[in-house]
Amino acid sequence: MDTVVAVVRAEDLGPALREERLRLGLTQTEVAEAAAVGRPWLNQFEGGRKPGAPLDMVMRVANALSVTVSLEREPSQEVAVALPVVDLDELLAGYRL
Repeated sequence: MDTVVAVVRAEDLGPALREERLRLGLTQTEVAEAAAVGRPWLNQFEGGRKPGAPLDMVMRVANALSVTVSLEREPSQEVAVALPVVDLDELLAGYRL
């Protein structure tokens, strides 16, 4: 079963990926090299000190850890969309079938 971690704030993503790195038994140096980022940058990111980190760098770290990042709407935040009512008879009145 896959583990799902909900991240609400930008500064929480780095620490969440740090937990995955530790679970995999990888060092910061190994992940930094695989992700083509600097180890000092990774250290700050994992510490939550890079909330404005470029998305491409974040995704490279996630990919180096084989982590999938997805966006989901909270069930309580679903948006209701009101669609217009369409009268098919009126719409097709000018067409011959």
